[in-house]
This record gives sequence, C-alpha cells and structure tokens, in this order.
Amino acid sequence: MDIDFAILRENAGAAAPVVIAHIDPEGERDSLVENVRELCRCFVNIAAATLLLEGRSQPFFLNLCRAAENWRRLLVHFERRKLEPPPASWGLTPLAGVIAAGHWSLAAEVAERLPVQWQKEEEYAVEFAWASTLGALVLHTQRGVDPSPQLDNLARTARENCWPALAQSLVDADSSAFASAFSDALAVHEARTETRARSFTTREDQFAAHRYLWFEGLALLRLARKRGLDIPNVRYRYCPPLAQVPMTERYQGDWVASIGEAIATQR
Repeated sequence: MDIDFAILRENAGAAAPVVIAHIDPEGERDSLVENVRELCRCFVNIAAATLLLEGRSQPFFLNLCRAAENWRRLLVHFERRKLEPPPASWGLTPLAGVIAAGHWSLAAEVAERLPVQWQKEEEYAVEFAWASTLGALVLHTQRGVDPSPQLDNLARTARENCWPALAQSLVDADSSAFASAFSDALAVHEARTETRARSFTTREDQFAAHRYLWFEGLALLRLARKRGLDIPNVRYRYCPPLAQVPMTERYQGDWVASIGEAIATQR
C-alpha cells in the first residue's frame, strides 16, 4: 500500500472542524459514536503524518492528546445520559496514543471510564481484554489500582503468551521479562501489520497511521519507563525514537467536540 501522508494530513485537517461542527450533544447515540470515532481518526492521522513527514514530536503528541480528550468527552457524555458506552476496544488507539504522549492525567481519565463489560456483538473477547488491561496498567501506575482482574482475563483470552507476559512484566517492573515479551509482541504486530498492508480490502484512512507506527508499542515503552524499567537501547520497528522523547508542550484541551466536560490540562 502506497500512502501519501501529505494528502492524508491535508484531508484529515480539513475534515476535523467539519466533524466537530456536526457533533450534536442531543444527537442519536450511534451517530455520536461514529462521529467521534471519525474525529479521533482525523487527529491520529494528523499526528502520524506530521511525525513521519517532518519528524516533529510535539505536534504528534498534541494531536494524540486531542484524540484522547474527545474520546474521554464521549465517555463522560454517555455516563451522564446513562447510555451504553462504545466497546472498550474502540478506544484503544486514543488510550494508547495519550499514554505514548506521556499525558498521564488524561490517560488515567480515559482508562477509568473504559467499559467494564465485554460487548460480544461488537468486539472480540481478546480485544476487550487487551484494551481493559492497558487501561488497568495506567490506573495501577498512576493510582495504585490492582490490575489483577484484567490481567487474569487477558491470560484466559490471549492467543499469544506475549501479551499477558508484557502486562505482568510491567506490574512486576521486570526489565528482562518486559524486553523478551516486547520483542515477541512486536513480531506478532509486524506480521499482522504487513498482512493488512497487502490486503486489497484495507481502508487507507483507517490504516495509514498504523502502517509505520505501533501506538500500543509506544504506549508500552512509555509505561515501562514510567515504571522504572531498564529499556534496551534498541531501535524497535514501528516505534521511532522521535515518538519516544518527552512531551514538553502543554495540551490546552483544544479542538474538542461540545460534549462531556473540560479536562484539567496538567500532565
């Protein structure tokens, strides 16, 4: 798949304000979900294109925060209206992105609102388990919340052993176990990514940001450093060094839909 990231960013940048304008707080649930998913996709595409085209880390992080903040607002909106939230796995990229940015307060607010029930008509059990585990790892790191229920569920549902091993290594702060499991998970991710890249049915706008960037991998590396693990000086594919530098620009809560509530902007 040949991707023109300049056009991808231009299209996403043009679409974002239009989508924001069309998000109606009083609108029908499914339309709200789809519109916010599209808005998040716009910001993730802008983030990826900016990093890959220009090597600019701070706009990359800021746009990932914009995706996460809009997803958080959607979850808050549904909480207040007592509506069924979207599946946990649908928020995986916004959550992984904000973890990768190192905006821990926003990551925790997204994580604490992830649905706790598997929606079997909308997501696979392992997708739910992995998204829930990533959220639990954030809350464990930030607030000391016990992640055992999520890790146990992941162990029951995961197809590969590397995913439970990754989660457990972060809880245990075991650098050696993390490095081994991360390498195994990267191999799994690479195989899946290259298969998608060769598929004629893959939609470019939904896949482009993930072609050369592994947001979950970046999130895991950021979590590992937060936990004090010793990360090998290795250049991992899909995890460029420019996506691992510290976030130094403050996210101001901009470019958001008029739903939910504002978030404090501290990191």
